[in-house]
Amino acid sequence: MYITGLTHRDELFDLTMRWLNDDFHEGDGKIITGIFLYESVISAALITGRMLDILGKIFKTSLDVERIRQKQLLRERLMQYLPQRTDRIEELTQNFRQNPEFYFPRLPLDAVLVLAAGTRLVSIGRVKRLSRVAEKASFRLMDALLQEIKAEAEHIAEKRAAIAGLPLASLISSPDDMQKDFFAAEIAVASRFRDKTMKFQPDPLSVNDMLGFKIIGEEKELDSVAARLGEEAGITIVERQRHTGNYNAVNLLIDVELPTVGELMKALRGLDWSIAAQRGLDPEEARRGFPAYLEQGSRTIRMEIILTTYPELMESEFGRSLHELRILRLRERWEYCGLIAQNAGYLIEYLLTLAMAPIADVPELPVKMYGRYLPETISSAKCALLGNNVEGSLLNAFCLTPDCPDSFCWPVENKR
Repeated sequence: MYITGLTHRDELFDLTMRWLNDDFHEGDGKIITGIFLYESVISAALITGRMLDILGKIFKTSLDVERIRQKQLLRERLMQYLPQRTDRIEELTQNFRQNPEFYFPRLPLDAVLVLAAGTRLVSIGRVKRLSRVAEKASFRLMDALLQEIKAEAEHIAEKRAAIAGLPLASLISSPDDMQKDFFAAEIAVASRFRDKTMKFQPDPLSVNDMLGFKIIGEEKELDSVAARLGEEAGITIVERQRHTGNYNAVNLLIDVELPTVGELMKALRGLDWSIAAQRGLDPEEARRGFPAYLEQGSRTIRMEIILTTYPELMESEFGRSLHELRILRLRERWEYCGLIAQNAGYLIEYLLTLAMAPIADVPELPVKMYGRYLPETISSAKCALLGNNVEGSLLNAFCLTPDCPDSFCWPVENKR
């Protein structure tokens, strides 16, 4: 998991690789929690300072900001700030009004709306939710794992071909043979994790869009936005991709240079570090450790910029390119979802849940890459991190303790 929106992305990647290889260290929980606590502070300073300043220059007006925590409210705001009404937009809004439940309501969100002069929506900033970051990181890892398993399966087939006295290209394998090769390859790859020898490079596991802004304007306006961003000091455009079809937009990946450590410390001088206690850390230790954290981290972070028009924005939230449907379709396309892939997903989800949990110390990893688990295992482990002890029993019929807090339990006189 290589999240390029973090300054300590290399440290987190190395720790994730250790966990995948079942190499857990005492104190790992505090490292993970500290990374995401500090990165929250850094990204907040970047968004409230740098990005809003850039948007102000682009649109040449004062800006107002509103935080949005649920997707349905975002859709309501999009209809509220419509700059124009067309037959298509009327159709989309009417469909939504007739059945809001069809549009994935109550979906949690962490976003800000940026308004020019209080009336025109010019940008939407968002931080991806824990579950989406975990999912993206897991999908990247699944792809990498599949390549490893395929290579191992081919090696196993080569051995069968050698026994038969044939080159691999001449070996005819039945579906049953190929399935056995793939299963054996899975076991072989899993054993590398157990032996602590599995390695991946960061780039194939990169998540580049944890932080992002949609910039909304007319076509002519958007043509000049990328050029303005490229001219901005401390901004480097590293990738540009134009999407056409059901989804129409221009996606940019930009590297944003952070202010100096001294400038950041000055801007955050009055920060209340008591929030650290909510994540199981000592607030005073967190405050003292922040300058060193800044010094040791990268001086740039990467974020996604999407350039889109209002009609296309409406299509992405109400129409032909509905964002949630695109996510569901992507989930259906993954070629490999075997045991190792599932375990990788479980482990990454647990790691990111720990980052926001009220505790920072854990005694062990609940998942090994070479083991077998049901989803209930990771659900129980995550609930424990968050302070919810979910037993999953509907009746609690076997409680035999006289002082049990469940009022329907009967004292048992003759226990064996």
